[in-house]
Amino acid sequence: MGKFNQTLLLSFMLLSILVLLTGCWSNKPIEELNIIVGSSIDKDQDQQIKSTLQYVVPEAMAKKAGGSTSQQKPYINVSAVANSLEPAGWKTTLQREGIIFGPHQKTVIISEEIARETPLRQIADLYYRDIDIRGSTHVFIAKGRADQTLETKEQNVIPALRIAEIATQSFTTEVLTDTTLMKIWGSINSGSSFLLQMLDSTSGEVSFNGAAVIGSTSKMIGFLNKKEVEGINWLTGEGKGGYVKAYLKEEDKPTYYQIGSMKSKIKPHVKGKDISFDVSIESEGRIAEYWNPHLKEAFNNKNVKHIEKAAEIEVQRIVENVIKKTQKELKVDVVGFGNQLRIQEPRLWNKIKNHWDEDFSKASIHYKVDLTIKDYGMLGSKNNK
Repeated sequence: MGKFNQTLLLSFMLLSILVLLTGCWSNKPIEELNIIVGSSIDKDQDQQIKSTLQYVVPEAMAKKAGGSTSQQKPYINVSAVANSLEPAGWKTTLQREGIIFGPHQKTVIISEEIARETPLRQIADLYYRDIDIRGSTHVFIAKGRADQTLETKEQNVIPALRIAEIATQSFTTEVLTDTTLMKIWGSINSGSSFLLQMLDSTSGEVSFNGAAVIGSTSKMIGFLNKKEVEGINWLTGEGKGGYVKAYLKEEDKPTYYQIGSMKSKIKPHVKGKDISFDVSIESEGRIAEYWNPHLKEAFNNKNVKHIEKAAEIEVQRIVENVIKKTQKELKVDVVGFGNQLRIQEPRLWNKIKNHWDEDFSKASIHYKVDLTIKDYGMLGSKNNK
């Protein structure tokens, strides 16, 4: 049982106790509550909003917790169509008896079609006004239909919770850190550009595949692939893990540097009308896999330096590629360079903040990458580093 499913089951037990203790809910058994754990937003054939709510099925969850198998899915999806989310939500109440209970919602998934056509500020307005929906709810953009991400062929799996669990516990730089309602609120209000994790269910199974670029109008304007997301995580220092594939020589096989930690510092410089940035990236890690046994004394200090240098070159290449795309092609700052400029040069920032993405596309950016290999696992030794 996944951590989120365990947490949800515990929540059900606590909620059952509250049902017995509070007069307000005393006549509403937990089985009669429609507990929302996720939702999706699509367009139907008539270009109206299709809202899908995913409810858990307490009976199926109880059977699972009791150790018995159940053919019943632990979730049910209910959809309705209207011109916006509020009337669509009320329509869903006509399809399933019981009270809608929203505080356990973990995910909101928006189709790419809607994200490109409608400002996210407008789409998400209901979620920010509804006191039942928490700021920790994750927001995603779906490639194709969003409602498909709330379906699975696996038994005893609740798709909305599975997606939230992966987003929270992922240890790879190819996935964005938590993109929650609360985290993106400031960006929407300030008119800043930002990223949202993309989901891809076109193959029948949901995968985390790149990031949607949300522009200053809060509409989706582009897409970053997994490798480009990796570059963003190096720039922000927010990656939780992953690896770097490096080559000591062109003819060599790869060496894999496993990331133990990473941090990044962005320092702005202003000279007249010219704005530039120095980016300092540091990381400590280990050699996770080494495919060059023909190299003698692979783990002596001299060769360790070569491996570190090769990994640093690869990280800088990844970072430069994503900056080239965001600066020259998309012309948006999704890393936070502007925020550092605001902190260091508040007066200048007040003059240029309304057209910062344009100015960012012209700024010079310089990089310094410093990776340190701390160990090699169970093979090799490292001294006098």
